Amino acid sequence: MSENVILNGQDIERYLDENDKSELSRIIWKMEQLKATENDPNQLRLDIIDDQLVFPGGYHE
Repeated sequence: MSENVILNGQDIERYLDENDKSELSRIIWKMEQLKATENDPNQLRLDIIDDQLVFPGGYHE
């Protein structure tokens, strides 16, 4: 399920208190960090299969 959410600055100012704004900022920052990691070809990607940590597709040096 993919769903887009649009947050208007005026709605944020109107409906959120300072604690909520801080939490929203933290969540947005975390999402941006995860997206950057997901799109970075230099990131090492591993899977756990049968309690063993393995490289997808095998290990290539």
